[in-house]
Amino acid sequence: MQRYNFTNPLFLFKIESMMRRIFIVISLLLLTACDDGDIITVDLEFDKELDYCTNSTESFLIYDLREDPNESLSLIIPRGNNQEFPFTEATPVDDPTEFEINMSTIRFIYRTYNRSVGTDELCDLVPPADLTIVEDYEADSGTAFVTVTIDDDDNDGIPSEDEYGPGGLADPQDTDGDGIADYLDEDDDNDNVKTINELDTENADGDDNPATNPLDTDNDGTADYLDTDDDGDGVLTRFEDEDLDKNPINDTSITEGVSIAHYLNELETTDYGDPGLTDDNEYSRTVTASFLITGFDFDILSADELDLGTLTYSFPLPEED
Repeated sequence: MQRYNFTNPLFLFKIESMMRRIFIVISLLLLTACDDGDIITVDLEFDKELDYCTNSTESFLIYDLREDPNESLSLIIPRGNNQEFPFTEATPVDDPTEFEINMSTIRFIYRTYNRSVGTDELCDLVPPADLTIVEDYEADSGTAFVTVTIDDDDNDGIPSEDEYGPGGLADPQDTDGDGIADYLDEDDDNDNVKTINELDTENADGDDNPATNPLDTDNDGTADYLDTDDDGDGVLTRFEDEDLDKNPINDTSITEGVSIAHYLNELETTDYGDPGLTDDNEYSRTVTASFLITGFDFDILSADELDLGTLTYSFPLPEED
């Protein structure tokens, strides 16, 4: 059997070389595992569909939840006096709003829990007794970039893009000349009958777009929702309002056993005078805010940047005078 001389210098040199190689390999592996340059050390497969809490008068908590494991990512930003929504206006192109994370007024937090968390539970000022935060990490620095887009719509049943007209969104169509673009105007022709009540509600052509087959009661080539005299009897629709309540729909007569509104009955030609225009126009604004977090470190979670996700919500707006 071959014997080794453990005091032989050549043998010791070979052992030392082998150990050095092993040490280098282990060091490289550790360096790769601990590298915090754009490497997330925790698996964060959130759906990126954000929500927000409004129960604090001083801040908005914008968050994403995940189950299995039970986790949350939260961004807290300041809330102004009488501020109902986090964002209401679009940000300029290529110029997002910036929030500098400071662990005070602006915070970015990662948490894990002992069980799944409901939306209401996360927003509760007093959490349920059986809900426990297992891990709690907060970034001490970083920047949140928020890009906001808005989409306004009068919800009259016609897609906004079909109401822009030849000028597009930059110069939108205003059929009745009342200063309110058609895509924001609930009554496009100012006849006191809202556009949504003058469309092809039966979807006769099957395309689910009322603008392609709108009602045209008098067959004059102008759809009712753009026609100031829907039945073509020479009396404006607005003037066929018998009780002058600015609602021609509820003024009817019986013709051949059928109740028909005066403004749709060419045999009814009484002019009741001008009741005035309705002044309750309202449209909705849909806000889409996209969040990008950069330069943060949770100790167990670090990255050069993280796509936090998108927050979407809508609210009504009265037409400004």
